[in-house]
Amino acid sequence: MSVRVTFNNKEYELIYNEQSELYEIELEAPNIGGVYNAEITFKDSIENIETSVKKIQIWAKEKNTNISQETLVYFLDKTDLEIKDVIEFENYEYVIDEETNQKTIFNVMKKVNAENGDIVVLQRRGKIDYSGIIEDFENADGELKREITIKYISNLFDRKVILNNEKLIKELGIEDFIAKEIYDNFINSDDELLNYKWLDVEVKTHTKIQKSVDNENGIYNFHTFITNCTQNYNIILDFTYEQGRIKLTIYKQDAETQLIDTTIPDISNYVEKFETSVTAKVIVKTDTDIQTWYLLSDRTTTQNKDDVNRAVGKVEAVYTSKSEDARQTALDKFKSNTYNHYISFKINRNSKLFDVEKMKIGTPLSVRTNNNIILDTYISAIKDDGSNFIEVTCGNMRINFIDKILKERNK
Repeated sequence: MSVRVTFNNKEYELIYNEQSELYEIELEAPNIGGVYNAEITFKDSIENIETSVKKIQIWAKEKNTNISQETLVYFLDKTDLEIKDVIEFENYEYVIDEETNQKTIFNVMKKVNAENGDIVVLQRRGKIDYSGIIEDFENADGELKREITIKYISNLFDRKVILNNEKLIKELGIEDFIAKEIYDNFINSDDELLNYKWLDVEVKTHTKIQKSVDNENGIYNFHTFITNCTQNYNIILDFTYEQGRIKLTIYKQDAETQLIDTTIPDISNYVEKFETSVTAKVIVKTDTDIQTWYLLSDRTTTQNKDDVNRAVGKVEAVYTSKSEDARQTALDKFKSNTYNHYISFKINRNSKLFDVEKMKIGTPLSVRTNNNIILDTYISAIKDDGSNFIEVTCGNMRINFIDKILKERNK
């Protein structure tokens, strides 16, 4: 007889303990807390096989709390990141929403030595929580209060660029393409005045994709492109600030997807909304042909329109220049079905069940919905007001009217 268990993508063989008369094994705990499935397979002496699934709750390691409790906001010069001003905050709220590109507003009760285009870094309890770019100052006559409008730091790349280095996507990886475009257009361009000399870029993964960059006559918006990469390919752009420089780390996050169980006390204010219609047929026009792809009921795709397992839904028509990119273009459109929902919840920032620090824009999650269904999604927005709970939004739907307008403008 044998007993095997698959846990966190690793397979173990249990050992029979004659004293306890039980099969036993020591499992290696994941780095991230959460509720994980253990798939157990039992085979007896005549080759009969039985399987079962057990849920195992993992507690995240308790973090070192011997750090400063202050919340500080640094205002950095846009040319060299020299510190121009520092203020201490008690009340604040920042928003990161790559679907709507929503802005953050800080209300400051003093004159600040900063100007439009300068960099803002918010440090809470010794850790960088948020980075952004000043877009506007407002100060009513005679009032001390100043309203500072800030765009998220990824808007450093919000402009149209000329497409180069496209072959890197297929030869090295989409992360390498992003890094090269940043280096050529934003760090080492032929216009020294506009270069971000204080920006460093590191690529940690290399995801090869058979896909070209959507463009108009060789020109495309780079910020829109990297936002789409977050949704379609789980590409994370992680900004950090240390020793007077900003570092951007680019990587694909696949492993260690956290399971968010909404029944756990660390989760509150859970809301879910789902789009009822799905894209089931995609017509892809290229410069040389037209290809049609169909979604099947098991979420795979086919070009056979007579397949008995075809799903029913909307028809979309899209364009890509190269015929060999048609399949990936269709897959990207079908993948939007997966994320066509709105899920929002608040999570305890000091949770021992979940590694909240690893929850960033683009991070894939699995969420147990109200119907006890495990839904694969990704983090598309984060709102933090400094309290014990952080608001997390998943999926690409927006239900607030203003957010819907912002999303349309951001397309």
